[in-house]
Amino acid sequence: MSQSWEEIADAKRRSVLESIPQKWIDADLKSKMIQAGYTSTKAYLDSILPQEEVAITSLSVGQLQHQISSGKLSALAVTSAFCHRAAYAHQIVNCCSEIFFDEAIARAKKLDDIYASTGKTVGPLHGVPISLKDQVDLAGKDSAIGFIGRLNKPKDTTSLLAQELFSKGAVFYVKTTVPMAMMAPETMSNIYGYTYNSLNINLSSGGSSGGEGAMIAADASPLGFGTDIGGSIRIPSSHQGLYALKPSTGRISYLNVTNSASGQEAFPSVIGPMGKSLEDISFITKLIVDAQHWVQDPKVLAVPWKDTSELKERKLTFGLWKYDNKVKPHPYIDRALESVSKALKEQGHEVIEVQIPNHDSIMLTASQVYGADEGYEILTECKVSGEPVVEVVADCVPNNSQNPITVNKWWDLCNKVYEEKQQFLSFWSGTSKKTKSGSPIDGIICPVWPSASVLPISPPTLNYTCPFNLCDCASVVFPVTKVDKDIDTPDSSYKPTSELDRSVQEAYKPELFDGMPVCLQVVTKKLEEEKALTLASVINGCL
Repeated sequence: MSQSWEEIADAKRRSVLESIPQKWIDADLKSKMIQAGYTSTKAYLDSILPQEEVAITSLSVGQLQHQISSGKLSALAVTSAFCHRAAYAHQIVNCCSEIFFDEAIARAKKLDDIYASTGKTVGPLHGVPISLKDQVDLAGKDSAIGFIGRLNKPKDTTSLLAQELFSKGAVFYVKTTVPMAMMAPETMSNIYGYTYNSLNINLSSGGSSGGEGAMIAADASPLGFGTDIGGSIRIPSSHQGLYALKPSTGRISYLNVTNSASGQEAFPSVIGPMGKSLEDISFITKLIVDAQHWVQDPKVLAVPWKDTSELKERKLTFGLWKYDNKVKPHPYIDRALESVSKALKEQGHEVIEVQIPNHDSIMLTASQVYGADEGYEILTECKVSGEPVVEVVADCVPNNSQNPITVNKWWDLCNKVYEEKQQFLSFWSGTSKKTKSGSPIDGIICPVWPSASVLPISPPTLNYTCPFNLCDCASVVFPVTKVDKDIDTPDSSYKPTSELDRSVQEAYKPELFDGMPVCLQVVTKKLEEEKALTLASVINGCL
């Protein structure tokens, strides 16, 4: 007799928990946290874990590198600390899709043996734990991408990205949760349920790289990799105060990374790093680009790493995109934008306000690309196990028709994407008419999401992320400030433009959001990842 989808999902959840050492299992951990008065998983874990472990897991990748390479910390001590914290974080916020601590410990011991015998590290990531979004293939592990029908079908091959990280000394120990099909700005599936925000258990971790964001925000990972086709790296990073890079297509290899809508090339998903420091994001991106994966992956562009340090020596010009005239950001995001603008101007940089003229048509075109198969793939995958479509991806199955558009209509849609990109470039070039220098803006500073996070099961608002996917821009997320309930009061005079806008405005409860990080993004043109990272560094320096 075949198992029901509920039984298969339950078995997987139990399997993940059973991968955690029994001494680290506490079925009451989440309730204990709440009873102790904590809403932040990170703060709670800081209070209950051994302080020597807390000290380790608070370190950035750069700091871990130094401590390990100098012999002050062993790979085993570092790996054990992150495994312990990841075990606890998962039991509270539900962030791990695969756990394999035993393999990680064995790997760390081997790395320590090499260091002891040679006095050298195997590479710049020697002993550094790296977490990976569920879809990043590791041989012997599932990449179910939120579908029950894909469980218990381990991959035969490890992704090129993971191979590169491993060769440089990285230790893999977890894969992280995603929503069904990875097509939602929140993380929820019938396998693992809902993934919560590590800084506020009442809020969402975001999506689709929500498990990754929650892991890093809980200090259960120093750095990880997510993917982004509509904001899926940037949204979880923004919701949890992280730094992150959404690169352009073809900059980082997607080879042997499982995907939904695989083969969709109008504006495909990209993969990029998420972490606790901008220096870590820059370091890991350069490390990967320098590996020249265009030799092995024909989709990677042969674009070597560029030195953009000269940007720090000159005055820059930024476009400030504050509001798309559709969904108004919460007051604290306005405050963050004004704070950044003021700080840049005080250092002699120019800031002009901009609007993306074809924003509405970009959003319409993007929605047509996302829904081109009318939900066929999601419904087909769900039929394998009999599971229902989860609520957070319901928009991807608009008519339940399973009737994909024709090839000719797809070609027309691809041409429309091309037209939108041309208009966007024309807008960017045209900013030269508004700047004092007579040159186009160097980058755009804007919100990532209209709020610091959302309550579970909220309407999707991709207005500030999706345009930069379709236009294939590079984008860096960076934290600016925190919500202050006493300063960031709702604007009672504002009249919402739509029901969506109304729901966003009504969702702002100052007491609930108080203390949450407020992030922005700085956006550059296609294949300007180095420039985006440098601009973020300049902004950080001004703040």
